[in-house]
Amino acid sequence: MTRCLIVFLIAFVGSNSANAQSTSNSNLPAAKATATAKSVWAAIVVSDLDSSSKWYQDNLGYKITKKMDLPEHKLRIVFLQLNGFTLELIEFQESVAFDAVKKKVPELKDHDHLQGIVKLGFQISDVNALASALKARGVKLRMEPTDDPEFHDRFFLVVDPDGNTLQFFQELHPSTDSR
Repeated sequence: MTRCLIVFLIAFVGSNSANAQSTSNSNLPAAKATATAKSVWAAIVVSDLDSSSKWYQDNLGYKITKKMDLPEHKLRIVFLQLNGFTLELIEFQESVAFDAVKKKVPELKDHDHLQGIVKLGFQISDVNALASALKARGVKLRMEPTDDPEFHDRFFLVVDPDGNTLQFFQELHPSTDSR
């Protein structure tokens, strides 16, 4: 188990097993169900629940909506919410740190080279403003704000206290001056 595993749970709407035998993707129950899917939460395993929870609250504006302490399972959980999206932080007492994995697999360069989810993305209205605010709070940017002309957006990257990469982007319009 690696701590940088981010589990995305998507709420699926309805299922029609009668269409399951169809060979057209548009008739598959999963294709119909996910056509209206909306990501509602993600879960991240962290090393220090209190520290990570504080980081997400102080730096990104998340608010705690629920806490769970499950000593019989050796875990604690905090649910944070921002703009209808819930971020679930999970502290397993027996989780494995990236550094411990790296010692056993020396060729592993960083979290991005582990199989699984690489980053969590957030669409925001002003990349430059958030990047400046985070830097003022002492958060080190992994990548400074950058324009991506192919996708017509501007983005930057930060790393949370456990090394998980977060990408913030804003859509740019042809007439928008990103600087």
